[in-house]
Amino acid sequence: MNKLGTSNIDFIEYGNASLAFVKKEIHKEKDISTDVFSVYCADGTLLAAFDSKESAIAAILQSGLEHINLH
Repeated sequence: MNKLGTSNIDFIEYGNASLAFVKKEIHKEKDISTDVFSVYCADGTLLAAFDSKESAIAAILQSGLEHINLH
């Protein structure tokens, strides 16, 4: 069971369109490290990228999606 109280199979069958998660990604450009917080649909489709986790979560909620934590 995950934090939503569903099994992984239920998660897949629930429908990916309404769920989104944030993944912190570290990119190196010209020897300067920058953090990027990417927003993904539950099926793994990249939706957007932001410079802070708070902005990423706010965008998820403003878009009518449900933010989920994956651990």
